[in-house]
Amino acid sequence: MLEMKRIGVIGPTNTSLIESKINLPNGTIESAAGHLGKFLAENSFALVSVPARGVGLWVLESYNKAKGPDALALTPYAAEQSKEYADKVRRNAELAHRVRDDLTWGDEPFELAKACDCLVALGLSCGTLVEMIATKWQKGPPIYAVAAFMSQIPAEVLAEIKVIYFERLEELEAALSTL
Repeated sequence: MLEMKRIGVIGPTNTSLIESKINLPNGTIESAAGHLGKFLAENSFALVSVPARGVGLWVLESYNKAKGPDALALTPYAAEQSKEYADKVRRNAELAHRVRDDLTWGDEPFELAKACDCLVALGLSCGTLVEMIATKWQKGPPIYAVAAFMSQIPAEVLAEIKVIYFERLEELEAALSTL
């Protein structure tokens, strides 16, 4: 039996802020995350996400609803986290088949890069950029990105990581189908 390709999906948690900064209609990234989660499930990909909120949660919710075969939720912790927030993240993670809750937020980007055959970036934020950069020091999974969902990544960063841009989500999905 062939092993499923493991796709990590990353993107901003505060999508309203990010969409306003790059002139995307509100809800564009949420819609794309839902569409991608369903696509991954229907095409028997394994999913890795950080479902605290935003892209990581939306992709896991749609993957779960479409009965995806294998989802791993990374649920990092921070000492200053409120119990209420930690409980909410744990509830979100219950949508996954498996959960890793032994990571700090500092560990998470590197463990995500190690766990995936490919990362998909649906938008850009500080955390998303850290997750992308972490691929430099791991096995270097390629990063597929929808160009319209982000501004330019600095050339100095692109010199050391592999980012493949797609104009539309459908083009990115077609490329995933060839993995």
